[in-house]
This record gives sequence, C-alpha cells and structure tokens, in this order.
Amino acid sequence: MEETSPLKAKRKDKTEDKHEDTDATVEAPQKKLARLSGSLDEAAGVGEGQRAGAETEACDIDVELSLNTAYQQKDATQWLQTAWSKQAQDTKDDKTGAQIYGDPFQICLLPELLDKGSSQALVHEMINKVHWSRKQMDLYEFYQSTDLSNMSECRLLSKFLQLLRKQVRPWLEQVTNLKLDYVSASCSMYTCGDYLLVHDDLLKDRQIAFIYYLSPWQGAEEWNEEQGGCLEIFSSDDQCFPQFPVQRQIAPKNNQFAFFKVGSRSFHQVGEVTTFDYPRLTINGWFHGATNEAFVADSSRAFPRLSYLQPDINNKPKLGLLLNDVYLKAATCRSIQKRIEENSEICLYEFFKREKFELARSQLLSDESLTWRRQGPANAHNYEVLDLSTAKGTVEELLQLFRSNAMFQLLRDFTDLDLYGVDAITPTCSVELQRWSHGNYTVLGDGLVSEDNTLDLVYYLNAAEGAAVITYLSPEVEQRVPVENGLDGTTDGEQTMEEDDEDECHDDSVLLTITPVDNALNIVYRCEGTTKFTKYVSRNTPLEKGPVFVISCSYKE
Repeated sequence: MEETSPLKAKRKDKTEDKHEDTDATVEAPQKKLARLSGSLDEAAGVGEGQRAGAETEACDIDVELSLNTAYQQKDATQWLQTAWSKQAQDTKDDKTGAQIYGDPFQICLLPELLDKGSSQALVHEMINKVHWSRKQMDLYEFYQSTDLSNMSECRLLSKFLQLLRKQVRPWLEQVTNLKLDYVSASCSMYTCGDYLLVHDDLLKDRQIAFIYYLSPWQGAEEWNEEQGGCLEIFSSDDQCFPQFPVQRQIAPKNNQFAFFKVGSRSFHQVGEVTTFDYPRLTINGWFHGATNEAFVADSSRAFPRLSYLQPDINNKPKLGLLLNDVYLKAATCRSIQKRIEENSEICLYEFFKREKFELARSQLLSDESLTWRRQGPANAHNYEVLDLSTAKGTVEELLQLFRSNAMFQLLRDFTDLDLYGVDAITPTCSVELQRWSHGNYTVLGDGLVSEDNTLDLVYYLNAAEGAAVITYLSPEVEQRVPVENGLDGTTDGEQTMEEDDEDECHDDSVLLTITPVDNALNIVYRCEGTTKFTKYVSRNTPLEKGPVFVISCSYKE
C-alpha cells in the first residue's frame, strides 16, 4: 500500500475565519429582516410608495402597549392563582384561553397577552432599530439583542419593559405567590438552523422565566412542529437529570406569553428552527427575587464521568493484519512522536487497512443485531453508543484492538507516554463506539473536563462534513460562568449578555477542532483541565450516506 503521510493538512487561517464570521453576522439578520419588513407592510396594507417612509416612521409611532383586559379581571387572576397553587395537571380557562400544564413541570401559556396590533409594532421596531449579535457556543446558536434596559432608543421595547415591571410583575406575584423584585429581558432571533440545547435556567435569584412570542406575519401566526423552534420540555430522573425523549412541545404563537417557575427540574430547550421563511422572534428573560433555593442544592450535582478499564491482556491482535503498514515502521513512529511533542496532536490518515475499514463501515450500516442506546443525560450528551457485548466480526476486531496491550504499546511508541513496559504503573483506557445523526451533541460540563493528563483517540467511519465535529478548549476558559445580566442557562434561549462576544469560543481559547475524515485516527494529548464538546449536528447537515460512527477512546498512564 502506498505510504501515507502522518502529518495533518494545514487548517484554515483563523483570521480568514474571523472575517468570514463577521461578514455573516452583519449581513444575515439584516437581509432576512429587510425582506420580512416588506411582508409586514403588505399585511398592514402599506403600498410600495409608503414603504420607505413606513420603515423610518414605524418605530416612532406612539403605540400604547396595553395588557389584555381579560387578564386584568379578578376572576381570571383567581382562576390562574388557584390552578397554579393546586399544581393541576393540564387545565384551560375557557374565557381567556389561558392554559397551565403540570407535567413534567408547571408552565403557563397566556394567548393574546397584548391588545391587537401591538406585536406587529414591536416587530417593526425590532427590524429597524435593534442591533443583533450572533451568539455561538456549545449550547446554542442564535441572534440576540442587549438587555432592554440599555435600549432607550427603542421606544416600544422600552415600553414593553415598563409593562413587565409595572403590570406583569405584580400580577405574577399574585398568581404564583412569589416575591419578585425585578425583571431582566432581551430580544432573541432564531433563523433556520439555530437552536438552544437542554438547560434548566437555574441561576442565583431567577424565580420565573418567561418568553413572549412575536410572529405577526399572515399565515405564520402559529407555527407547526415541522417549522421547528418549539419550546421542548423534558422530564427528569430521581437525581434531577433530564431524560429523553422530549415530553412536551410548545410551538411559537404570535402574542403568546409563556412562563414557568425556575427549579432543579425545569429542563427545556429550543428545537432547531427548520423553516427558511420566518425567524423565531421572542422577548424573553426572568423575574428575579430572593436566592432560588434549588440553586444551592443544584451546585453539587455533577455529570457522570467515563469509566476506565485496564488493558485486555488476553486479546492479542496482529497489528500487521489490521493497520496500514506505514504506521508500524520505526521511522514513522519517531516522526509521529516528534509531531505530538511539538503540537500535542496529529491525524493519521488511512490508519487501518482499507479493506478492514470498508468491512467495518458496511457492518455498522447494515447489521441490525448491533444494539444501540442513547447516551444522556440530555443536558450533557445526546448520541447513541454501542452495547459492546453485541459487537462481532470486524467491528469487534477493531474495538478489541483499542483495549489490547498491543495498542497500549503502539501508543507508547507514538507518544513516549508510560502506557506499556516496565515504567507503566496502572495504564487504563475507555473505549466507546458512537453513532451520530441529526440533533446529536455534547456540551461543555464537568463530565468532559479532563481531571488528568489524557491521550484521546478519535476514529471516524462513514464520515460526513459537519457531523461529530469536536472542539477542544484551553483550561483557562471559563465554561459559561454565570454573571448577572450575563451568560448562562437561558430561558428559551434567551440570555442577556453584556458583551457581544462574551459567550463565544474565541480563537485564543480553541486549541483544536477535529473534523470528520474517513479512516483517519486523530491522536490528541490534553492536559488536566482541558475540555471539549461535539458540535450539535444540524438538520441541514447532509447525511445521505447514513449516520457517522466514531470510535472514541481515552488513555491514562
């Protein structure tokens, strides 16, 4: 077989990435909203000649934002108060249309929150005056504004904030019997492909999370599940970890206000928006009060960690029958070791003999006797793992290799780590075969932070661009550290950031990005404290060949 260079191809220059990202951030929301502004004008009966003036004047019209009088009636408030306090399962008020769901946690929906026409005026202002910042991290991708309290130039949004403070806050205190001191809020926009993964919103003094939906376009006032963007609700287990599958979906509906009590079980996500026609627009945030009791109890909850095993001394594979011959040569081993010493990583292309790779790939795609289970909890992982006891044939052969003494010895030769020989004390490894499809992900968290210096191996079969892309971050990166009016577990996605790029993966924090290449073995030596995540697989990612399979291993001296 032709010798293959063990050196990984040069990556795209970070400066180029930065410029491309900046251009996309500036243009994407503006182009989308400019087109939708015309749709709003047509719905309102504004002619072509009036449109230019309407774009300028729409945000300056002195529109009064008023709470729907139906919700201000004493009997409506009493109905909500009683239903909320009794923690009824599912109930609906026939007069107002208000609904309360009790399972898996209480959430209230108030249709037609504001008087007619208010939502359209708010969207006009969001189109013409709001500055949108792109938010991208392990947990989410979407656009967001600054806090409404910092948007004095947006008169209607400022009025909406005052409505929340002066009318909605005291009214919610009556309904929920909670002391609410103040409100924080911002605007969020999800375009096609945007999402927010599972979180509970639990942070310090957050008591009530809310989402106000805006979709005034004709024919799109109420979304369906096929358009995506649903508020998706999860149940949780005895340890307060969210469980698959999604238990309830709430689709965006114009002029609807949703709220729920923030707690250790209030797990939810924003499903990926799949429509190109309209963005998912919301005003969202939290009503704050005393320190949330659940926050104190939640601080000690940690994600499950990998289990490590000693090498299998009974398994003695013949490397010459499995591996590309070039990687068994002493000169190649020295070259690999030098590269890892200099860069802490390398990609070995065509690692296994091509016929072995093809047999394993074909078996993974067609063998229905293989048993897969979903890996959770939902706020940490969402992918499938193989029950290794069901592996057979070539798949079993490859998996056994990664746990064998022969592999430990080869990795010692590649890295000079004490994984084999007289200097090895108690070397261990974890081996996992993963299956990745649309909607799968891992996020940053304690379970993915390396407690020791670790050697990671990542091997792809049936690779597809954009699926199972792994990013390593430096130990110095603060992992979504919560700050007041700042980052973290958002409600319906919806965070309030002080700085435009505060929550993004900066170039200087990203140590390495591994992109899928068939039959390529990535070797990464990571220091204590280094963390990683696998990017969410968007439904726009082409997977015509089927799911992507990843053999993921970690080795410790």
